Amino acid sequence: MKLNGLGNRTYNIVFHTHTVSGIVISVALYIIFFAGAFTLFRDEFYQWENPSARIPMAKSMDYDGVIHQIKQLHPNFEESKRIRIILPTEEKPLLSILGTLAKPKGQSEFVGFLYNPVTRQLQSTDSPPTTVGETLFRLHYLDQVPYVGRWIAGLVALFFLFASVTGVLIHWRNILTKFYGFSLKGSRKQLWTNAHTVFGLIGLPFQLMYAITGAFYLLLILILVPAVMILYGGDQQKIYGLIRPNETVQLAEKAPVTKGNPSIATIVDKLATDYPGYTATVLEIRNLNRTDALASARLADQTSFTGDGLVAVYMKDGRKAVEVLPGRKTYVQSVVDGIARLHFARFGGLLLKGIYFLLALFTCFVIISGVLLWKEARNKKNYTDQQKRFHHRVTMIYLAICLSLFPAVPLLFIAELAVPGQPESHAMQVNAMFFLSWLALALVGLGLKTEARQTRLFLLLGGVFSVLVPMANGLRTGDWLWRSLNEGKPYIFGTDVSWLLIGIATLLIYYATRRAQTAVSSEKNQYETA
Repeated sequence: MKLNGLGNRTYNIVFHTHTVSGIVISVALYIIFFAGAFTLFRDEFYQWENPSARIPMAKSMDYDGVIHQIKQLHPNFEESKRIRIILPTEEKPLLSILGTLAKPKGQSEFVGFLYNPVTRQLQSTDSPPTTVGETLFRLHYLDQVPYVGRWIAGLVALFFLFASVTGVLIHWRNILTKFYGFSLKGSRKQLWTNAHTVFGLIGLPFQLMYAITGAFYLLLILILVPAVMILYGGDQQKIYGLIRPNETVQLAEKAPVTKGNPSIATIVDKLATDYPGYTATVLEIRNLNRTDALASARLADQTSFTGDGLVAVYMKDGRKAVEVLPGRKTYVQSVVDGIARLHFARFGGLLLKGIYFLLALFTCFVIISGVLLWKEARNKKNYTDQQKRFHHRVTMIYLAICLSLFPAVPLLFIAELAVPGQPESHAMQVNAMFFLSWLALALVGLGLKTEARQTRLFLLLGGVFSVLVPMANGLRTGDWLWRSLNEGKPYIFGTDVSWLLIGIATLLIYYATRRAQTAVSSEKNQYETA
């Protein structure tokens, strides 16, 4: 069955622009999607990477006492300025508090702390105790590239949107035939063409969603600057107030100090009573211990797409200053909240994250198949041997960078628990091991002669390192699979089992490809002998 497609001239133009845009962004796009796939479960493996967080979530907490403890350690901690409190969850049971320290000449320095409610230890986040989730999250938008990383990621997302749309236009005429006629038989070019088309079509809605939302987040400044200058006369607070109306509530900088305000824990308990079905995830306090103290809470329902809400109350009497709940949001608030929940899979629970994870890996396969298709399409007589060698080298470089990321990620997990050292240097050492191992693996891959050998090497190493992840956890912490299961530590158990299954599945794929290659070589030898 054929559908009406593009004319020949338009088809050629769109085809070449699709090829060029795709091959230019392929490496960066692969890194973004592969790192993003694991970043989806950053909260779930937080306890795995941070053994001190393997504690039950505290049902109640003395938030004011923690702030007082911070004040004792840092007398210049500014209680009257904005204090951001990230409340504990089952996945991340440590309390996080962010604020500012007063500096000379009226300046302020941002500072953060982690508080363990069991040991009652307070730790500065200037030297983070762990780095796996942070490293992969930052790699997802190329933040490790100084100054321009996020801009590159935003432009990649924009070009990915263009490549996705042009890809549909190119294959539209025969899209149903190719989809239902997918086969592993035929020439290499036909195989990669079918795989690229079919898997691209399966993940198309997901890919369009990620391209649009990713470009929105990373290139938002290009939208906001003209809007602020033209529509709001250069007043940033006006447009910011559309998204966060609690920011527009005016408080007196020199309001009287009081000891009559209820505790922060009382405010949290009252929010839980007033808004059943919602969970306060983030609390922002302004003018703490003053008569006009304002507490703003971010409310969330993790099972609903429209479950975000924002409530701001005066601590003195509980009077509401702002109330933004689902069904009462403005258009701007609904769009911004919806994009955030859609991009980070903040609805639907683990099932949705699992679907996102698989679709992200599908997209990685589409990218790799596109690169191989690009090479095979140029393996023709009208290309010189020099041009063919150039295309082969480019393909090998692309595959080495992309595929070597797979074994490097489980190595990052292993290094997190295996590398000793003080908190001041731990994150730096783990990151150094991750990026150096990624570089070393890529260089080893470049030394191989064919894409098939390169792929089998990274499958073997990725499978072995994945199986070693739960072993590293057991040796380092004693939380072996059976122990974490018996002691009711689902996130530790889930992380270990996931890596174990990934490793076993990868090794099975490796042995299957190895047997297939051996069979092909045997048939070739028999044919040459005959």
